[in-house]
Amino acid sequence: MIKVIAENALKERLRRKELYIVAVLGFLCVVIFSCCGGTITVDGELLTGFKNLAPVMLTIIHAISGALAIALSLHTIPNEYERKTSHLIWIRGVAQWKYHAALTLANVISSLFAALIMYGGVILFALIKGDSVNILRFLPAYFLMALSIAIISIFTSLLSIQLPAMAAGLIACACYLLGILHGVLDIVRNIVGGFSGQLLSVLLKILPDLNGMQQQAWHMAAGEPVDFHTVFKGLLLLYVLTIFYFIFKKKEA
Repeated sequence: MIKVIAENALKERLRRKELYIVAVLGFLCVVIFSCCGGTITVDGELLTGFKNLAPVMLTIIHAISGALAIALSLHTIPNEYERKTSHLIWIRGVAQWKYHAALTLANVISSLFAALIMYGGVILFALIKGDSVNILRFLPAYFLMALSIAIISIFTSLLSIQLPAMAAGLIACACYLLGILHGVLDIVRNIVGGFSGQLLSVLLKILPDLNGMQQQAWHMAAGEPVDFHTVFKGLLLLYVLTIFYFIFKKKEA
């Protein structure tokens, strides 16, 4: 039964045109970047070369994918209650947390599918500009970047269980923005010091280091050392978020 719920929800997500529109536009953006010429060099590498542009492209894909994950995950669970579809689930004895988890799984898969389409543009870029790069590294690199996308998708889905759509969307967007600015906030914390610095320290401990996970994805793709401590913290956060499916309940609409 859970499998059927997840499959039906996934099919509904994959039928949404905006998923493909955003994914294809992101892919085209990366392809256009890959076709840019230029003679300016940085440390002997062309400014439009793989080493300089690929991290920027991964950052763009990460940002677009996260925003799309929020959009795809925000209304899935509330819509099921508004359409009274949930009544058909309860009479079959399915636990509420399993129902919510199945719908969230569909959100995560559809978000990662859109990210994969855009990620294909980076692989194409690597083939065009980075002849010496081992393309096989891009697969594990994708999964590292996908970790942060899964986190924001699950977080948004959880918020949608308890909060109105606008409030859930604002909180999810704020947390995602602060997460991808984690490195910048850390620099600001070291600069300001004092009470403000302490507040930022607490905030940085609460917020997921989404920027760090995206950086580790680039390190993996470039064959550089990966900080698996950052990856482990992301996996731990993913585990903690799943626990909330046993805690968050939603009354029938």
